[in-house]
Amino acid sequence: MNTTQPKYDSINAKKIIFSNVVAITYVANILIAINPYEQISGLYDIDMIRKYKGQSLGSLPPHIFAIADKAYRDMMRNHQSQSIIISGESGAGKTESQKHIIRFLCESWGHLVGTIEQRILEIVIRKSNISDQQTFVANDKGIIVGGFVSHYLLERSRLCGQNACERNYHIFYQLIAGADDQMASKLKLDKLENFNYLNKGCLQFFLNKENSDKVMRERKNET
Repeated sequence: MNTTQPKYDSINAKKIIFSNVVAITYVANILIAINPYEQISGLYDIDMIRKYKGQSLGSLPPHIFAIADKAYRDMMRNHQSQSIIISGESGAGKTESQKHIIRFLCESWGHLVGTIEQRILEIVIRKSNISDQQTFVANDKGIIVGGFVSHYLLERSRLCGQNACERNYHIFYQLIAGADDQMASKLKLDKLENFNYLNKGCLQFFLNKENSDKVMRERKNET
């Protein structure tokens, strides 16, 4: 009897992915998906949400909804918070995957779904930083009643260039918006649009109650 563990064949797994129109597969409990850069009819609609709700992982073809459903059911069964980590290069479809998870959870177990889903999706689409953590709040019956987004890290690959609505590290905007004349001269700070690492993306500095008092009044209408 052969007890040798078979090695994972990454080349064969990639071949299987590329040979399908829907380029999604599993490696153990990890979902691997390739951004098709096109809309695939029916892949993420309400009927697909209902199809995957409550189904064991692996009982249906690989899908982001299956991952979201497993996380929810594990939370309810084990009474422990769950995390879904979405990783990939720029343009891999991470934001779209987040939106599909949000929609699945809100449609399946949300209270006042339209309101919650729309508010969270708007934050995801118009986020002020690159990487973030979305946290959902559920009551004791497992009904999603709210959520929030926490910004925590920027992808290193976007340090040197961003798309029009994306941003670099917060500290760059904070320095330029908050530094007094002495510090600005010492650090050789200039306007945002004069820095190559910043001028390709969003140039706004977002004020809130925590940082508003750290920005000089005469600069608030400039940044």
